[in-house]
Parts: sequence; C-alpha cells; structure tokens
Amino acid sequence: MRMRTLHIIIGAAVMLSLASCRKEMSIEHPNGLAGTFTATIDGKEWIAADSTKGASILQGMINISGLSTDNKQLSITLNDTIPGVYKLSQVAASLAAYADNDSSNLYAYTTNQGADSTQAGGLVTVTEIDQVNRTITGTFSFKVYRELDNKQKTITDGVFYKLSYTTTLPPSGGKDTMQAAIDGVSWKAQSIIAQSLAPQLAINGSALNGSQAISLVMPLDVQPGIYTFDPTGLIYFALYNPTATISRLSTSGTLEILENDPTTKRVRGNFQFQADEPLNPAIKNQITGGYFSVEYN
Repeated sequence: MRMRTLHIIIGAAVMLSLASCRKEMSIEHPNGLAGTFTATIDGKEWIAADSTKGASILQGMINISGLSTDNKQLSITLNDTIPGVYKLSQVAASLAAYADNDSSNLYAYTTNQGADSTQAGGLVTVTEIDQVNRTITGTFSFKVYRELDNKQKTITDGVFYKLSYTTTLPPSGGKDTMQAAIDGVSWKAQSIIAQSLAPQLAINGSALNGSQAISLVMPLDVQPGIYTFDPTGLIYFALYNPTATISRLSTSGTLEILENDPTTKRVRGNFQFQADEPLNPAIKNQITGGYFSVEYN
C-alpha cells in the first residue's frame, strides 16, 4: 500500500472518530436548535442526529461533522474560514470523509483517494457564517472513494443550515491527562477527546484551539502490555500535528498499556514514537516520555 494512501486512511479514521464526539461539546444554537445537517448518500436520505451534529472554526479551518442514528458518519474539513466555494479533489487541501460505523470494514471513504474526479471529489459552498449567532450555512455535493476495496459513495443534495459552531475545543476533565516531551520540550494537552470506533479506540490531546496535537489509535479491547507502533498494520499507530494542517505519522515507537477497564471505560498507558512527514521523511519529531489516563465513550 502506498504511504500516501495509508496516511489518507488513518488521518480520515482519526478525524471521523474524534468528530463523532460532537455530542460531548454541547454545541447549541441560542434558540435551542443546533441547525440541520442532511444529505443523500447513494440515493438514501442521511440526517445527522441532534446530539452529534456540529461545526468548528479552528486554526484557519472549518469542520462540519455528524453521525446519523444508524451510525453513518460524515465529516467535512475546509482549508479556510470564509464563505465561498471549496473544491474537493485528490490534491485539494480541503477534505470530506464518510464511514459506516456498523460495517465490518471501518476504513473511511474520502475525497482525496482515487485517481481522478470520476472516483472522488466535488464542491462545498459556504453561503453564510453568522458570527453573531455562531452558525454556518451551506451546501455540498461530492463523491468519496476507498482504495482498499475500490468502492465509491455518491453524496448529493447536502445541506448544513444554521449549524452551530464553536471556536474552541472542550477542556479536558479533571481526571483526564495526556502529556509528553516533543523534541525535548514538555507538552501537556489542554483538550482531550477519547472515542471508541469499534474495533478501534482513538485518543486525541491538543491545545484548546486545536493546535499541536497528539493522536493515539489502538484496539478498543487492548490488554495491558507493550505494543509496537506499526504504520503498515493499521492497528497501533500515532499521529503528531505540529499545526492543525500538518500531520506526521509514527514510523517507530511503542505503546505500553497499563490499564484498560471496560467497565469504567478508562485506559492508561505510556508512549513514545518518532513522527515523520509522509512525503518528506527528513522532517521528523521525537515524542518521548508520553503518558495518558483518559475515559472514553
């Protein structure tokens, strides 16, 4: 599998997993309505559930995400924060991803997989950003593709209407922590989100504005022990984001699980890894002395 394809898949998987916890952010419209987020996927109506739909405008990007009641997840990330038309393609900075969380194959379909516009890509139009009421409105239509099995989804008639957005991530609870040294400099997450997307568990720690983040992915039922981060296995891996728009993948390192209690849904462990730029391996970061203790949903 090409490194570009692998990076697309894991990046989209983490994005979808973390986007699904919008319900924890309690984004609400001032009049009590969160707005609407709907589309047609392969001819079938898709509607984001009220407790999961939401948007954010952070670090120069817009993210819109939601999860339907039948566990079909859609997330759109745009590379600017103003109204306008955003193109999605294999080379565009903007990205949309779709996953069926009840499927046996959980890898995401995205707009930057495939060979050309016949397989993936499309347009998102942001028509209004209401900075007073903090809502965003627009339309979208695109195709998403999954190179693992050469499957495609066609998404049409997409609408997000007066969807509430936030400009900060939720602060971590007093019982959750994630910390490490990044190239020898101490770092501690201000916002921590841990979400199960069976059979995987994704943990993300970042600043409140979404910058400088570390993400860890592991099996949901991981047992105490020491595991090697392997970017080719799609089971244990980590990502380091020095900024919201740059993502570097673990090419070596270890994850030590100290506890994973399925009753309390708390997982604790240590980690260390080297994070490389996929298209330029000469650019790398050393993440050392990592520790996390989090409760997941």
